Amino acid sequence: MPRGGARAGAGRKPKYGEATKLRRVPVSFTASDVTNAIKGKKIIEQLKTLVEQWQKEAEEAAKESKTQKPPRTYDKALKLLEELTGLLPEEE
Repeated sequence: MPRGGARAGAGRKPKYGEATKLRRVPVSFTASDVTNAIKGKKIIEQLKTLVEQWQKEAEEAAKESKTQKPPRTYDKALKLLEELTGLLPEEE
């Protein structure tokens, strides 16, 4: 009778239903610091998506115009998009 070795179905079951990764965090960080960092990352991703959507809208408006440029009503929005794009972190 064999002993030891790997067996199908043996071992601890995954808690999250997918692979996990170890992340090191400074000891001085509290749980709320980590939570805020994660929320901040999500907000940045949402802002990037919003900026991309607005830029596509401006491009569509430019395609529809006779001059192939966005209408003047988009000037302030395009300036805001440019500033937001400058503030957002670069892609990793």
